[in-house]
Amino acid sequence: MKKTLFAIASIFALCTHTFAQVGISTSNPQASFHIDGAKDNPTTGAPSSAQQTNDVVVTNSGQIGIGTISPTEKLDISSGNARIRAINSNIGTGGVDRIVVADANGVLKTIDFTAYSLFHARLTANQNLTPSTITTLLFSTPLATSPFYNYNTSNGVLTFNQPGNYLITLQASFANAPAGTQLLLGVRPNPDANYLGRGSHYNATTTSATVGELMNYTTMLVIPTAGYQIRFTAAPNQSCTVLSTETGSTGSGNVTNVTVQKI
Repeated sequence: MKKTLFAIASIFALCTHTFAQVGISTSNPQASFHIDGAKDNPTTGAPSSAQQTNDVVVTNSGQIGIGTISPTEKLDISSGNARIRAINSNIGTGGVDRIVVADANGVLKTIDFTAYSLFHARLTANQNLTPSTITTLLFSTPLATSPFYNYNTSNGVLTFNQPGNYLITLQASFANAPAGTQLLLGVRPNPDANYLGRGSHYNATTTSATVGELMNYTTMLVIPTAGYQIRFTAAPNQSCTVLSTETGSTGSGNVTNVTVQKI
């Protein structure tokens, strides 16, 4: 009878322990469910970082750790890649689906990358230009921007918060320009130095005061470091005006603007 009672008590104790923490290939589970793939964990104490690389755990809060016994997300992989073998059979929907990115801590998130990477601003007001003078174009508060950029509307300096490749498009309309006026649009570093990119436009006839000559210029910049600064400039060989908006027989609207996109 005593042996029977002892056996029952032992089974009950074992079941209680098993219910609390289940270990496979380890007698020292560190979570509700713990698999030691290489059977290299110690019998007491927590396994080392190296020993955890072959472990899989499920915590009491339902978080899964692969290569770590302390997951902080629903699925936490210490290192390595994830693979979905038949991913091409499930095609996304453009304009609706989002792009998956990893933050600085490796946590996966989704973003609308088109909006996230874009900077776009319009000229605040008409700017009068003087001959052979490089004038910084002053744009208004951006209509579209992201954490990639900071723009100072007072001095016209754009700061990049991430290195990388950026596509820049400048569009400008210049009016009150005598025939033979050449307008040079440019991108210059801050502090000032040689042009990073520039394009020019020449008008053969005198322009009006409300409808100017429209010029577009596109270039790519390789930004070396976070914190790198640039400014957008205009330089004519004769006095003229860069228009923020045009007014004409077909209506009025914005004409001078800048768009920057990380590519």
